[in-house]
Amino acid sequence: MKYIHFVYTLLVAGSLFIAQSPLRAQDVLDRQVPALSMHEQRLDDVLQTISKVGNFYFSYSSGLFKKDSLVSMTLEHKTIRQILDTLFRGRLEYKVNGNYIILRKAPPPVITSPPHTGPEDKKYVVKGIILDENTGEAVSQASVYDKQGLIATLSDSGGFFTIRLKNRSSPAALTVSKELYDDTTVKIEPGVNQKITITVSPTSISKKMVTIGPEGYLPSDSIRVELDGAPVYLRQDPIRVEMSGLGKLLLSSKLKIQSINLRKYFIQQPFQLSLVPGLGTQGILSPQITNKLSLNIIGGYTAGLDGVELGGVINIDKKKVQGLQAVGVANVVGGPLKGVQLAGSHNIVLDSVRGLQAAGIGNFDKGKLKGVQLAGIMNKVSDSVEGMQAAGIINIAKLQMNGVQVAGIINITHKLKGAQIGLINIADTSEGYGIGLINIVKHGMHEISLFTNEVTPLNIAYRSGNDKLYTILLAGYNPGNDRKSYLYGFGLGHRFHLNKTLSLNPELTNEQLIVDGWSNYKYTNFISKFNLDLRVRLGKYFSLSGGPSLAIYSFDKKITVNGHDFSPVADNYGSWRISDKVTGWIGWRASINFL
Repeated sequence: MKYIHFVYTLLVAGSLFIAQSPLRAQDVLDRQVPALSMHEQRLDDVLQTISKVGNFYFSYSSGLFKKDSLVSMTLEHKTIRQILDTLFRGRLEYKVNGNYIILRKAPPPVITSPPHTGPEDKKYVVKGIILDENTGEAVSQASVYDKQGLIATLSDSGGFFTIRLKNRSSPAALTVSKELYDDTTVKIEPGVNQKITITVSPTSISKKMVTIGPEGYLPSDSIRVELDGAPVYLRQDPIRVEMSGLGKLLLSSKLKIQSINLRKYFIQQPFQLSLVPGLGTQGILSPQITNKLSLNIIGGYTAGLDGVELGGVINIDKKKVQGLQAVGVANVVGGPLKGVQLAGSHNIVLDSVRGLQAAGIGNFDKGKLKGVQLAGIMNKVSDSVEGMQAAGIINIAKLQMNGVQVAGIINITHKLKGAQIGLINIADTSEGYGIGLINIVKHGMHEISLFTNEVTPLNIAYRSGNDKLYTILLAGYNPGNDRKSYLYGFGLGHRFHLNKTLSLNPELTNEQLIVDGWSNYKYTNFISKFNLDLRVRLGKYFSLSGGPSLAIYSFDKKITVNGHDFSPVADNYGSWRISDKVTGWIGWRASINFL
């Protein structure tokens, strides 16, 4: 059977070859092809057969249509144009160049139903359906919008949409945008109620990766929304306000889909007023518009800011914010911030910040901070900080702190190049200063000392920080009958390296002395000391140190022990009286240090 078909094709081709001179004078598209019958043949094979029979060439892009589609048809004296119309049903247009027929995508068809409204109507309605150009299937959740009127809607699960437009005499157009489809703009007749059909072309995704997983799996750079009761997963950039906690909570699925579909469409406007996100003067197109002045009664969701934004509860901006943001509860910004951010509760920026942030609870930045953060509870920067963080409880600069951290409890950074001031200061490496009760530098000083001195023969101390500034926690005990006492204290020190082995360590300490048992802890007995030790390093983990000290002892009440007034040093130890409740002396210290 195939052999008979082949011979038939050759005979037809031969007859056309004999008559090719008059055929060439015709438009190639108007040539007639003799009767042909094809059954379940590939589309590209059908085109090849027609080109051979008609003695011309086809030219087209390899991705223009599905070449492996099966075709069954019977042709009886049809022109090539009629055959192509039957095969592609208007999805392609044809251009003749010499003996070539060039196939290319046809512009989107617009089908209108034109019952006219009266001239007094201020608005008109356009209804329609969005179809996939290749498959003819309905395209749901596509954004349909009027760029001039700033009006938008979404197609439903069947691809249908309804949009109400403002009447105007100028030419009107609707644009359709959809994730993974090319943007399509069609002209419509203004002032006319009409029904239209718009076809959209899928974007080439040959270089994109598709992830398929079980129910409940969500890739880290994807967003999950509920559409018509079913979950839809859309791949997104890692940094988006829609993926933030407040974004997931407060933004509707329609707003999220609209924002995703229109990711390339952004404009600027002087002003917007919103009641809640998506309900305002700019409608559901608000996430695509940057404003000079933005007022949100409860909350707003816009593209960005270049001016002033004020909100009652929440301000959400997708991209860059420049100027002043002030809100009762929270500001959320997806792009960089340059200016001032004020919030009763939270400021959240998913990019870098240059300026001032002040919040009642916390400031949270994903990018770098160059400026000042002030918070009642917490500041957190996931990158580096150049400036200042001040918080009631905790500051975090995840990569580097080049400035000052001040916290009521704890400061944390990876690399410190400035100063940390808090009860607890933590860094991985430090080239700066930690000022606090506990300073922990992972790759810094960690030293335990056992020492004796003129007041308490048994003592232990822990030093942490770096050579520039380290903190000292110490405790001591004197078991003597007449001078029985306990001691604990805190201090700061610095290490001057004289060479690889020797160093000079000046230290200031303040120690609380508890005399003759813990029952006397309520009395003030302070010893303030300045120690100057010479340290000799004897190996990687061991050193000896010792030196003189200057001690000042102050107390609020004399305590009698075994019938004698208590003195921190022996009665025959050389000391001098400064006042009735203050004495001083020159002391000493000798230590064994474990590094």
